[in-house]
Amino acid sequence: MTPTAYMEKQSVSRLREISHDERLDYEIRAYAEVELLRRIGGAGLGKKDIHSRRLGQASGTTGETD
Repeated sequence: MTPTAYMEKQSVSRLREISHDERLDYEIRAYAEVELLRRIGGAGLGKKDIHSRRLGQASGTTGETD
């Protein structure tokens, strides 16, 4: 089972737990956060856009222009 398929089967509360559990690998937490955004806060954002935004936050860039 792929991480994406696994996350799609989880409840919102479980996804929140996974995304905040610092014992887990960064990539697993990122998959959980992407799924959370897709369900509750990422309306209109594709998975690629959400992942790009997450990578930008990690590197300190926002991707926004003035």
